[in-house]
Amino acid sequence: MQKTPTDILESSFQRATDHSIDTCVSELPDECIQELKIIVEHAERQKGVLGVTLTSIVYKIYAPSQDIRKHQDGMENGYAGRSFDTNYVTPFLRRRFPHFAMAESAWLTRSLEQPHPYNLDYPGKIRSKPLKSAFLNTLDRIQTNNQLAPKMLDVLIALMIESVSKDSVLLSTVEISHELTIVKIIDAITQHIYYDYGKGVVGTARIPVLAIYAVYNLLMPEVKRYAGKLLAPLESHTSPDFRSKSLGDIEIKNEDGSCFEAIEIKHKKPITTGMVDAAYRKIKDSHIERYYILTTNEPNFNDYESVKRKIEGYKKIHRCEIIVNGIVPSLKYYMRLISHPQNFIEEYTKWLEFEFNRASGIKREHLRVWQEIRQNIE
Repeated sequence: MQKTPTDILESSFQRATDHSIDTCVSELPDECIQELKIIVEHAERQKGVLGVTLTSIVYKIYAPSQDIRKHQDGMENGYAGRSFDTNYVTPFLRRRFPHFAMAESAWLTRSLEQPHPYNLDYPGKIRSKPLKSAFLNTLDRIQTNNQLAPKMLDVLIALMIESVSKDSVLLSTVEISHELTIVKIIDAITQHIYYDYGKGVVGTARIPVLAIYAVYNLLMPEVKRYAGKLLAPLESHTSPDFRSKSLGDIEIKNEDGSCFEAIEIKHKKPITTGMVDAAYRKIKDSHIERYYILTTNEPNFNDYESVKRKIEGYKKIHRCEIIVNGIVPSLKYYMRLISHPQNFIEEYTKWLEFEFNRASGIKREHLRVWQEIRQNIE
């Protein structure tokens, strides 16, 4: 009886789990291993390449006669790689390696969805030349010798397991003193928000969202205003339409599910009258009571008086109070309302890890820097 694609993936995962990485790689030529390592090393920024590679290998095991370079069913003798990925590979990644999973399918990556076979001269513009070479060479090797596919699948998954195990070190436990002052807590989170992560590290705009979300988790049980209110789950930063139904990045809900309060967070953008206009368009048909626009930008405003006049104008026609401020001043205020502000460090760390694991903006470098800040916080 033929194995299902899910069986193929889970069996390989079990073998990779049961054996050491050295055992897994021992049966493959060194050049194959090095190219798979390149694919995994680039996976944080190029998850699509990892997803397509994994899909192609599994399909070659599932249907050995298929030329897996012909990844679209519109090609002569091609197959539907995207559908196969959506049905089997991406669900496997979400289950076993959520940090490596795409929101829907690896084939939604523009550089990989072009209607050309993945031959060695494939024209898709994969940003890293070594990664593109490793990807196309890997598929060429499998197509030339399909007996390599099961071994390469085991090695690829073993390398993914090894990569994930290294991530756990980035958030190892750090003992935080109960005497830690609000000043030091604010200094720590400020360092993390404004750290220069370099051009290659995306997702930094998610950091202030998590900082405010963490503080609300601590604040709401203690402040009477929020009695009976619910903090809505964080929407995924990578979800294609994650903003379509939300009034802000963070929402506090009434018991009936309507929005009580919303927070919109801007990163490195001064608050403008245009942002206030956009906020009003969102809230005009709702019964929301407060709408915050918070920014990491310094200064917070280009023209505070114009922003203030705009807010005052909308207050005359809608009950909602629009409040504008900087992220750091807001955090300072919230910290003073919390009985044990020291708990913020652990709460914030928890949400960083959550976002990293579901690949929603937070990268390894963000975790590495925060771990360093935590270790030096006192």
